[in-house]
Amino acid sequence: MPASPNFDWQALPALAARHRLSALLYDVLRGQAWVPAPVLSELQAARYALAVRDLLLSDELCAALDRLAASEVDLLLLKGAALAPTVYGGQGLRPMEDLDLLIRPAAAAAALSALTQMGYGSTSVEVRPGSDLAFESEVRLTRSGRMPFSVELHWTLFDVPHYQQVLPIDWFWDSARTISLSPTVRARALGPEALLLHLCGHLLLHHGADAAALLWHHDVAEVLVYDRNRIDWTLLLGKAKECGLVLPLQQVLNRVIAGWHPPVPPDALARVNRLRPLPSEQRLVRERSAPRRPVARRFYSDLASMHGWGARLRYAWIQLFPSPAYMRARYGVTRTWLLPLYYPYRWWIGLRGLFRR
Repeated sequence: MPASPNFDWQALPALAARHRLSALLYDVLRGQAWVPAPVLSELQAARYALAVRDLLLSDELCAALDRLAASEVDLLLLKGAALAPTVYGGQGLRPMEDLDLLIRPAAAAAALSALTQMGYGSTSVEVRPGSDLAFESEVRLTRSGRMPFSVELHWTLFDVPHYQQVLPIDWFWDSARTISLSPTVRARALGPEALLLHLCGHLLLHHGADAAALLWHHDVAEVLVYDRNRIDWTLLLGKAKECGLVLPLQQVLNRVIAGWHPPVPPDALARVNRLRPLPSEQRLVRERSAPRRPVARRFYSDLASMHGWGARLRYAWIQLFPSPAYMRARYGVTRTWLLPLYYPYRWWIGLRGLFRR
């Protein structure tokens, strides 16, 4: 391919950066005489920058784990925090923007307190007190400094109300495994089947398979290689049906297997494709994959995916009538007497997207 006269070497570094694959690409291309020196130099700079950030993030993660353990917070590492030291071999190849940790909802207060003591603070104001824990999936905390750090505390795996209510989260905890971050530091992360379901679900439900960075597809391919002798495909298929994650598993695995050719048992993909998603899952994925999702449409979709009118009414009330503190932070309201006027303004902003083409 690079020998083709139509191959655009100048575009390659930017394309690799957009898909967050610069470090991996450099490891493949370094030492190859046929790669233009300026291209290799640009990829090398990205590789070294990632290696430095990886070392600092690893130290920060170990410090956070110590502080959370002292507060008796049980946790699982998610996404890059779990993938970098395992499937990527801890070699500074897997970029991370933040540290993702799964905690139990009951431990949220203790975890927030522990990280606050480290200098972390929330980047947002809750719509209403307690609404994040009830209807969201995570809270993002940041710590400023010469090199800012971010930690995302998750208490469920997907930012979709339907899955927050129906996902058998205990199985994800019970099937977790212990991984090594260093010779002296260990942590827990999702087991092979749970990891694949989470990666496929996160890619499709949060980013859309077509628009997602190739790094997230590559994560799945790396897991299929790393865990090739540990994946229980019968268990994986059963849990995909139980969790309502059939379509994410099918769509992502088909794409990854076709593009990356990881070692997968010959009949595994056929078994995956024979699964039949429930109509409710089909509707949910179709809605999440829509090219346009204005605020009002997302609001209705979230309401429709919830179970029980009590939860729906509470969610609707919270979204339509946020706290004054949230309204001040969200819309920059400086005068108290103006607050009542900003509620209709909020509703109009949400509705006007329905009328735009």
